[in-house]
Amino acid sequence: MPGADLQEFGPFRYDPAQRQLFRDGQPVPLVPKAIDTLHVLLERRGQIVDKATLLQLVWPGTTVEEIGLARNISILRKALGDDGDTPRYIETIPKRGYRFAAAAAPKPAPVKPRLWIPAAALLALAVFIWWQFYLPSRYLPPGERMAQIAVLPFEPLDATLPGSLPAALNEQIVAELVRTGGMRVISPSTVARYRRFAIPSSIMARVLGLDVVLEGALQPASDSVRITARLADVHSGKLIWAETLESPSADLSAASSQIAARIRSHLVLAKP
Repeated sequence: MPGADLQEFGPFRYDPAQRQLFRDGQPVPLVPKAIDTLHVLLERRGQIVDKATLLQLVWPGTTVEEIGLARNISILRKALGDDGDTPRYIETIPKRGYRFAAAAAPKPAPVKPRLWIPAAALLALAVFIWWQFYLPSRYLPPGERMAQIAVLPFEPLDATLPGSLPAALNEQIVAELVRTGGMRVISPSTVARYRRFAIPSSIMARVLGLDVVLEGALQPASDSVRITARLADVHSGKLIWAETLESPSADLSAASSQIAARIRSHLVLAKP
């Protein structure tokens, strides 16, 4: 056995140098061939040792029937208090041989639930949401209160519309609203984050402190595109303004300016 190390399993210890088995420090009497069988199995601990190999190593140069090997295995199991049907140490591998398996490891003590972990996770989630979506800007002027608006992605009502058209319209409307002033416009990238996380518009409005949202739809109309825009009060859910207009699909600037002007006329500066 490599290094002649002691082999321990359960209450047993095997000393390969002495070819002696001990139980709780006391020698266990075994016939020499049973010790030899144990020695070979422990040399290959965890591996399947076929019957031919066992017969050759335990009875070198001698022809022995398998019944002799089976008798040695029975002696070992009796000495170890092992059971062939539910073995802890010596496993029978049908039609092949035997394997010495380590004793089952003791079951770990059940871990008591730590109640602070869910609370910490909820706190971390709340901080993340506040930081990701609700952190106030340091660059907005204090004092007077302006209406806050978010432009939601316009919905294409026809698959033939170019995929970039709704995004282009949204960007141009946002740019026009920012240029004309008189309101606070939520960044399209912030709106996109809410969409990416599948957060409903009603929740987005509450978290961001919105007053109104602009939404709408696009559909082709001959050589142009028909744009339906709706301005809704997020608190009451009522429509403030709605209009349908047509614009060349290649140039949405006029439509964007017109929509921004309509919104501007309906949102007046409110005193704090």
